[in-house]
Amino acid sequence: MKRKGTADAGTKKRDNFLHQSLFMPKGLPDGAELAYFVKGQKLIEGYKQGSGIVCGCCERELSPSQFEAHAGMADRRQPYRHVRTSNGLTLHDIALSLSNGQRITTDIGGDMCSICGDSGDLLFCHECCQAFHPACLNLGHLPEGDWHCANCADENGLGRKAVLGKSSRIARPIVIRLTRVVKAPEFEIGGCAICREYDFSSTTFDDRTIIFCDQCEKEFHVGCLRDSGQCDLKVIPKDKWFCCDDCKRIYGALQSSVSNGVQIIPTSFSNVIRRRHLEKGLFIDEATDCVQWCILSGKSHYPEDLPLLSSAAAIFQECFDPIVAKSGCDLIPAMVYGRSISGQEFGGMYCVVLIVRSVVVSAGLLRIFGREIAELPMVGTTREHQGKGYFQALFACIERFLSSLNVESLMLPAAEEALSIWTEKFGFKKMKEQQLMNYQKQLQVTVFKGTSVLVKKVQQIPNNSVNLPDNFPSE
Repeated sequence: MKRKGTADAGTKKRDNFLHQSLFMPKGLPDGAELAYFVKGQKLIEGYKQGSGIVCGCCERELSPSQFEAHAGMADRRQPYRHVRTSNGLTLHDIALSLSNGQRITTDIGGDMCSICGDSGDLLFCHECCQAFHPACLNLGHLPEGDWHCANCADENGLGRKAVLGKSSRIARPIVIRLTRVVKAPEFEIGGCAICREYDFSSTTFDDRTIIFCDQCEKEFHVGCLRDSGQCDLKVIPKDKWFCCDDCKRIYGALQSSVSNGVQIIPTSFSNVIRRRHLEKGLFIDEATDCVQWCILSGKSHYPEDLPLLSSAAAIFQECFDPIVAKSGCDLIPAMVYGRSISGQEFGGMYCVVLIVRSVVVSAGLLRIFGREIAELPMVGTTREHQGKGYFQALFACIERFLSSLNVESLMLPAAEEALSIWTEKFGFKKMKEQQLMNYQKQLQVTVFKGTSVLVKKVQQIPNNSVNLPDNFPSE
């Protein structure tokens, strides 16, 4: 009996060391859906956060043992064998897989092609799980066996055979679904922008019929519009409808910019790029003076824009952890292509990109809620082009464009490690809670869990110039 007790203690010690890997870098990602099961019955659910599990019923962060006790099963003392992920694996199973060299990935492919952004019959990469239409890859037929996209084949030295679908020896990654990344408001949102009431008529056209502005996305009762003197609608318009002249003007300018396509950035912006190259001792050629930028809309369906949108999505997926809705679908493609997904509406989102030698090096997502406020929920630069002034130039293009539209303020969600860059170099400051709450009640602003919302007055730029910080750090 003594030897058995010693063996049990040794096993428990090994398991404790093994289980620590779940909460270390490259372990279980924050936001992974978890639940405690007994005999196939789910007793309690939550999600992984930091070094613990956030309970779904009380929002407290608990250790795995406390999570087990919270489920009423403290006597079992085996949380790692009863807490399971969304794909049915126990925490112990995942820890064993990690120790054997498998890696964890999230389902970043979703249900959209990574090239064109549409759904349909998709081909999934065996390594990174991104989705593609075979036609978008110019594949005449579906490959057999394990298939790898070109990027994964290059990174792992698999060669053309793996790209065409021959079996590889690389272990398939553990796919984990995330949740609770997008922060939902803790109060009811929407409602008529005039009376602030939430009731509406859905079957008949009357005073309580709701209509949405096609630019700022605010909603209005037809009766409130008439009583306030804004307009007297007799039927729901078949074409676009705008709540004010500013929204109509901004929408027209956005559509015009999208149709105009790629433009050369101003000389003052390219000079900043040249200066950054000189500071770093980088080679400068004529391409530095021909940097381009453009505004894209996934809803416009211009064929020439699809590769640029795809490149922008790839930049965001390179720079950020997956932004995943509770349904498990990745929000990044939906935001880039202006789609609705999992109750989130991104139809008013535009993609702004900076291009060097026909390659997208920096990208941002922009949504303008009328003249009062715009948001920049995501910006990023490819790793190989960071620190060269490209993001600085892209931001200057965005601010100049907003200034030309007389937009007053710009807001964005910033991670803790990026706060000093935005506040010290770009003049942003933390938005007051009441101000954010007011915006959230009227607009579908994008706020991510674990970020601070910052805001700044848009710099009014005379003669197409802009003041750029000389000591901007590496992006």
